[in-house]
Amino acid sequence: MISTAGLSPFIGITLVRENRETFEADVQRDPMSKREIESFRERIGSVETVEDLVNDYEVFSFVMKAFGMEEEIYAKAMMKEIFTSDPEDDTSLINRLTDDKYTKANEELGFNADGTAGSNFSDPDWIEEMVDRYTTQRLIDTQTDVNESVGIALAFEQKVSGLTSWYKVLADTEMKDFIMTAFGMPESSDNASVDSLKKMLEKRMDIEDLQDPEVQEKLIRQYSAFAAATETDTSQNAALTLLTQGSSYNMVTIDIDAIQGFSGYGTR
Repeated sequence: MISTAGLSPFIGITLVRENRETFEADVQRDPMSKREIESFRERIGSVETVEDLVNDYEVFSFVMKAFGMEEEIYAKAMMKEIFTSDPEDDTSLINRLTDDKYTKANEELGFNADGTAGSNFSDPDWIEEMVDRYTTQRLIDTQTDVNESVGIALAFEQKVSGLTSWYKVLADTEMKDFIMTAFGMPESSDNASVDSLKKMLEKRMDIEDLQDPEVQEKLIRQYSAFAAATETDTSQNAALTLLTQGSSYNMVTIDIDAIQGFSGYGTR
């Protein structure tokens, strides 16, 4: 099994990217994940109501983990309300929650307001899409456990398409950490109000630029550089990472000048 433990953030991210299929295969071979995937494939087609879902522990665990909600497995009553909320009703619970993961779970599961299941659960293509979602999220979760910065960077890659406002970024703890680190914002900034933080971020970059693949890559590189500097508790330039191998040293540099050259990091 390949591990990113102990690696600098950017080296770890690169390792996952270049060996993605191997990492995903390792996730699916994990005994618990394998059992949950098999249970989901075998039994989701027989789920007729939201009650059926929450009362089947392995299938419910699969769904919760697939949407990054593992810590809320205990909150069955709340999840039933989320799954059956009407997205067209401004007063419904789903429209009062700020995290997109709840909205995505509501949309993709497709329960009716009365708690009955829609047609998704009998669709083989949908079932395999859910297995892919589960695998991706479990990869992020396991990487976060062994190398937190790698997990957060992978989460950014997964979530970035939905980050269409700075409020959405700030409502997500991981994405807030990623962006503030990538911009080199001091920890003291975290004590500012949400509106103040939004203004700080607006001065650094237009939110629309976040959907540019080149901008995303530069943010990941800058996040990795600053995260590495913080993790090693050193005052040296965040652009420099020393990889020690025996008695020799290989120097790897990140071109911060090139990164800072793109207009998103300037102030207007």
